Amino acid sequence: MKLKRKADRLRSLNRSLPRIIALSGIILTLAVIGLNIWTLRETWRDTLNQAQQMAVNLSLSQARQADDTLLQTELSLREVQHKVLDQASTGVDGAALSQTMRELQSRLPQLHGLFYYDAQGKWIATSEKVVPQNINNSDREYFQYHRTNPRDSVHIGPVIRSRSTGELVIPVSLRVNDSSGGFSGVLLATIRVDYFRRYYSYYEMGARDVLVLMLPDSTVLYARPMPDSYIGKNLSSSRLFQSLLAKYDRGGGQWHAALDGQARVFGFARSERYSLVVAAGYDKDNLFISWLKARVKDVLLDLALLLGIMLMGAYVLTQARRSARNQQELTRLRDELTAANLSLENLANADGLTGLANRRQFDIFLQQSLLNAAERNEPVSLLLMDIDYFKRYNDTYGHVAGDVCLKTVADALKELAMRSSDKVARYGGEEFAIILPGATQLDALYIAREAVKAVSARNIAHNSSSIAAHVTLSAGCATFMPDRDRLDPQALIEKADEALYLAKHGGRNQARRYG
Repeated sequence: MKLKRKADRLRSLNRSLPRIIALSGIILTLAVIGLNIWTLRETWRDTLNQAQQMAVNLSLSQARQADDTLLQTELSLREVQHKVLDQASTGVDGAALSQTMRELQSRLPQLHGLFYYDAQGKWIATSEKVVPQNINNSDREYFQYHRTNPRDSVHIGPVIRSRSTGELVIPVSLRVNDSSGGFSGVLLATIRVDYFRRYYSYYEMGARDVLVLMLPDSTVLYARPMPDSYIGKNLSSSRLFQSLLAKYDRGGGQWHAALDGQARVFGFARSERYSLVVAAGYDKDNLFISWLKARVKDVLLDLALLLGIMLMGAYVLTQARRSARNQQELTRLRDELTAANLSLENLANADGLTGLANRRQFDIFLQQSLLNAAERNEPVSLLLMDIDYFKRYNDTYGHVAGDVCLKTVADALKELAMRSSDKVARYGGEEFAIILPGATQLDALYIAREAVKAVSARNIAHNSSSIAAHVTLSAGCATFMPDRDRLDPQALIEKADEALYLAKHGGRNQARRYG
């Protein structure tokens, strides 16, 4: 009787075990599919966020560049203005003033010309070799503006075509008053649109990515890569001018561009001194294609893993009725699956080319380091590094050599004398980063300088560099202090990036610290 009951229990177990295994297999398959869909969605969201941050950073740098360009131009106008006012009582010497204008123009590559018109719009002096006869500029927008506006401030007008050379230029003008404060003429400096065209062409962007310089009223001064017919277009209907600029001076988002109707990931910034607006936009379709290409291997690997799970489940199902060894087999398969998932997780946290921590691991480690620092009241330092003229390196030696160069630079950074708690990561492209928990600003600057020396010591040939005949590195560092700074990883990244910007614009092949 006992044997019968035992046999019944065994038969019942044999009948229910396949159903349990089948149900478990279905649940596991759905879980793997759901996990992969969630992972893909998160990586796409990260791609969009990274593109938006890149667009914001690009907009900020170009807004600063526009401010610098206009400040140099304004200083030249102010110098001419002083000379005109000094000669007001004796009469303006047009020839001498023209010579002064030519000297000022020769110093600034962005200048197309300098001009002085009297109260009737007649040409009095110019940096051009010859003063044109019978040409009057009183019909120009900037002239009419200053005639009715008594303020002694620079006016930046929409793009016009030069009457002397036919080039597209941006007018920057100042009002000239007589001794009683009345209107006595206009000083004008014209900036070549081609100056911004050449400057913006230095940046690697996709065919449908845009970089736009605009007046505060949304009038386009230049838009890369659009044809010149887009210059002067009014973009006041865009979301940027409808809502965002009313609240923020910088930021980002996703919308359809009023410029051409394309969906893009945008960053924007308003220049601090002249209120010009710069917007950078990355085409979402192109971003998606690039993201999809980067995910193909992961998707295929996940499909192979899913297929393996299904095959293993089928195998276990057919063997479940044969012997108790199936339990051991299932345990072994479970352990293998766990190990495979751990391997996949390790791969997801490492950069495939250099073996360093990737951007995802960098973000996680930086966030955790800042939290630990806040609890322990210790500093955290961050280094951002960029290979100098890496685009030229790729153009000269090819992308295969470029990959070898990136690996060599990564090896140099790995060999720096650091603690086991420090983390070296590939930040993106030719950019690298080092997180130094507990390191002061001086410690970080020392490591940054050592990194610059280490890369230079590798003596990687780079004949197209403007600095040296070998590959060099620029580095910037910043430090988070719990008693002074807010716990914001992005704020620390921006400070280190600003220090890197100083290193690059200070001559490259060097390290700078924030502040």
